[in-house]
Amino acid sequence: MLDKLSIMSRIGVNFLTWQRYLQKQLVPYQITLKQQYVLRNLENKTFLNPSQIAEILYCDRPTATVIINNMERQRWIRKGKDPHNGKMVHIGITEEGRNKLASLKLALQSEDEFDPLSCFTEEEKQQLGMLLNKMSDHLQHIKHKSE
Repeated sequence: MLDKLSIMSRIGVNFLTWQRYLQKQLVPYQITLKQQYVLRNLENKTFLNPSQIAEILYCDRPTATVIINNMERQRWIRKGKDPHNGKMVHIGITEEGRNKLASLKLALQSEDEFDPLSCFTEEEKQQLGMLLNKMSDHLQHIKHKSE
């Protein structure tokens, strides 16, 4: 039987391999995966605040602030104050940010060329999805129990 460290290590290596591939596809577009992910999340929302961005990126607030500032410098996002709470900052996507996302459609379409799930049958994909969801739920339970 495989031990948990071996299994978790392989999950991590698979994730990093996939992440590096995707980032390499974005290099010509001068955008990072995290920046692209923020733009995709902002595309259908009026705004997000920095703590929400930190949460979706699984990073701390200072790291999110660096990402936000870099994106603002590129004019892909704009910062604004919450009209009801002056301490709150709203981050919204600009037209340039929408244009950047549109330019990435071609890069993201090439994801199909490198499909890590293509070795699975449809049934195996469903099983893997269910097992990963089960593990995610368990990790959330453990995390909240320890807080």
